[in-house]
Amino acid sequence: MTELKKIFIIPLIIIPFVVLSQSKIGVIKDKDGYTNVRTDRNNRSEIIGKVLDKEYFTYFENKESNWWLIETVKGQFGYVHESRILFVQNGYVQNGKLTNKKVMVTEKIENLQQVVIKIIQLRPSEDSYEFSCRGLIRTIKGNKIINEINYGNIEPVGSSFGLVYSKKQNNENLFIASKFGDYSGEIIIIDESGKIQNFQGGQYFITKNEKYLVSGWSSDLSGLTIYDLKKKQIRFNNELDFYLGDWYLSDNIYFSPLWNGERELEQTYQIDFDNFQLKKSKLKTNDVGKIKMKNEDCYCN
Repeated sequence: MTELKKIFIIPLIIIPFVVLSQSKIGVIKDKDGYTNVRTDRNNRSEIIGKVLDKEYFTYFENKESNWWLIETVKGQFGYVHESRILFVQNGYVQNGKLTNKKVMVTEKIENLQQVVIKIIQLRPSEDSYEFSCRGLIRTIKGNKIINEINYGNIEPVGSSFGLVYSKKQNNENLFIASKFGDYSGEIIIIDESGKIQNFQGGQYFITKNEKYLVSGWSSDLSGLTIYDLKKKQIRFNNELDFYLGDWYLSDNIYFSPLWNGERELEQTYQIDFDNFQLKKSKLKTNDVGKIKMKNEDCYCN
């Protein structure tokens, strides 16, 4: 099936912060016998766990901050002040065991009004791992976690894999990302309260009137999701018994041809936004604008 494409964009004011770092193994150095793990890079943020004396964990140095991201043996992500971390060896704690393997982390931070959005991805530098990509999306407001989705292992099946988002968003009250892999793609929508919604999908486009998000499923199943950006709710989320190709726009009508696995066919379907359904169309793809989708490629970075 042909990859779907996107239309126009309106900038959203976001302050990005990106960290790329290689894993190291550490233990704590704290006279109290434990160190708090916090949700963000300051001592006012919520405590979400503890690391005990002589307990190994994976950490990732950050030259821009004194608070370093760690992953506990339980798979929990949080922050510990660098003064509490004692280096043991290069490597990664996997299933509670110390290994010499290397894992790279990408940590991206975005702001949506008063909400901080953290997107963390771990990718091994070798193939001999029990995971291909780990992903975390966390929302924080007032130093407290509002919502979180933790993808323990995202398999690189179905072309792209991992978490991806556009640096330019269409809506100042929403942040939209996509998850690929596992033959189970998702659209991830975060609102200004920090609430995270996720639905079947993948690549998407926003209609010209900015009312709807339309996404074909990046899945081993054919399907379509239509999300109402104004009412913040799903209007169509159905499996289809046929595959669609690229999306096209003609006189404010969004339509797509059938796809037979090799090429687009003449038969087309258009979206009926009054009844939120697909119906057969007489429109043809000749000489009309193909829509370029958002969030096309992702490789756990």
